[in-house]
Amino acid sequence: MTKQQGFTLLELIVVMVLISLTAVFTMPKIQASLYSNELSATAQRIVSLVTATAQEARARHTSYTLRFDPDTKEFVTVPVTRIPEMEEEEQNKAFLRVTLDDSVRLAGIETPENETLTANTTVHNNETGILFTSKGYTRKAAIHLENDTGDQRTVILSPFLGLARILDGYVTLENDRIIVSR
Repeated sequence: MTKQQGFTLLELIVVMVLISLTAVFTMPKIQASLYSNELSATAQRIVSLVTATAQEARARHTSYTLRFDPDTKEFVTVPVTRIPEMEEEEQNKAFLRVTLDDSVRLAGIETPENETLTANTTVHNNETGILFTSKGYTRKAAIHLENDTGDQRTVILSPFLGLARILDGYVTLENDRIIVSR
């Protein structure tokens, strides 16, 4: 007579309860990680847009403005022009653009003049956008992003260094320090 070995019903239930408890406690961290990844990915796309805009300005010897449109949740780069009709047309056909993920929102744009644009502000004139000169330079600015869980990232644009950095949290221009190591 052979003896069959296996698990008892009680042992199976205990294992299933332990697996369920582990899943319950890890799911919020997994969800937060996914939202954080979307936030970081969006910030990285904005850094790429800033780099591409500076390169385009240098290559074409043309000034560009980086604008945010809250209706489409897009950052758009358009050439600076003094003709309003051309400005609208250029914005519609702009190829340098980044759309924010659904879970990410613009918390604000900060510039050195302490003007902070909020997510509901559409930038329509050259004075309030982030301007890139024909040599690819820009003034120091901060783009603040936030996701549904409240995590924040700040993209800092630094003039002359050709540098755009992503920082965790909401970092103002006053609190940011550029450290150049040699």
